[in-house]
Amino acid sequence: MNQKNNHRAPWQQKVIQVLPVIGLAAFILLLIYVRKSGMFSSIADLQHFIKHFGSFAVVAFIVVQAIQPIVPFLPGGFATIVGMLMFGNIPGVLYSYVGLVIGEIGLFLLIRRFGPKFARLVLSEKNFEKFETTLQDHTQDIKRLLIVCFVIPFLPDDLTCLVAGMTDLSFSEYLKIILLFKIWSVASYGYVCLFILNKTVTVF
Repeated sequence: MNQKNNHRAPWQQKVIQVLPVIGLAAFILLLIYVRKSGMFSSIADLQHFIKHFGSFAVVAFIVVQAIQPIVPFLPGGFATIVGMLMFGNIPGVLYSYVGLVIGEIGLFLLIRRFGPKFARLVLSEKNFEKFETTLQDHTQDIKRLLIVCFVIPFLPDDLTCLVAGMTDLSFSEYLKIILLFKIWSVASYGYVCLFILNKTVTVF
């Protein structure tokens, strides 16, 4: 990898890398504001308020989740927890699933079209090195690696989707794996994090 490639788009990388921090800070500040203002006294009040926006709120949330695998606005699957708080546990998981499936299909197609150039744009240098290592070590068993990353919560499934786009895995095989296993990944991550949140933090 030459020096030109190592410095392909530094400012874009910095913007993308800082977005999760900004998103998390904005969410925390919003949570503090909502709590101090007394706008919502419970999660049920929040969900009742969201219902006033109807399908617009659902579509907007799905769009945000679709962007998440490509350009994360919140760290990890944090948006899934937000969705569960906004819409209720099961609807939140389902809306997250739809959005993330769309996003990971887009991620696969982008990496297949633009290759390492796209990977370098959205990944930090450290994660790009992991990307290259994973690509070298797991090209032959990428289907198994994808399934493992979806079945076990908190594994880097988005990174594995990037790797999958650089292998000879067909789009149809990739799509089957995503559709079958992503729902478990989203639900397990969301419920585990929500359980921890409920045990450690009083949201409202």
